[in-house]
Amino acid sequence: MYNNSEEPISEYEVTINKLSDQITELFSKIHFYQALVAEKELQISQLAKENQKLLVKIQELKQKSTPTPLPSQESYTPPPPSSERSYTPPVLPPKQQSFNLPSLSEKVKDSFSPSEDSRINKRVCPNCGAMGFAIREIDDKSKVISYTPRRIYAKKKACTKCRYEWS
Repeated sequence: MYNNSEEPISEYEVTINKLSDQITELFSKIHFYQALVAEKELQISQLAKENQKLLVKIQELKQKSTPTPLPSQESYTPPPPSSERSYTPPVLPPKQQSFNLPSLSEKVKDSFSPSEDSRINKRVCPNCGAMGFAIREIDDKSKVISYTPRRIYAKKKACTKCRYEWS
């Protein structure tokens, strides 16, 4: 028969064997998860490099797409008139040549001013490019200019074609 002292030892041995098996299983899981983490860190570093490359590309494209500054008023020169529209003053007798007639290019230069150009382009939708009467002005009720004698609101523009609103 069994000794009382042998029986608890065998139970302990069985428990120790179970626990050692669990320990080896857990160590194998640890190694699996460590390999998985290493793989994910590699993917993260690759995606970070790709992200940096794309950010550099975006900056390059933004620099290329920036509009060139418009010429100032002093440096503005009208385009040369075409041969069809060129004006040649008639040859006058010597008595009348003392009277100076302005040439056509001077008339065109005087009649065209940058302020008129800004008035022409005043009504243009920044979203769809609609012009003229497709743009209407409406009250911007979020911006009150005056309360007395009655409420006066700031104006905002709205495109009737694409429904875009801007100030």
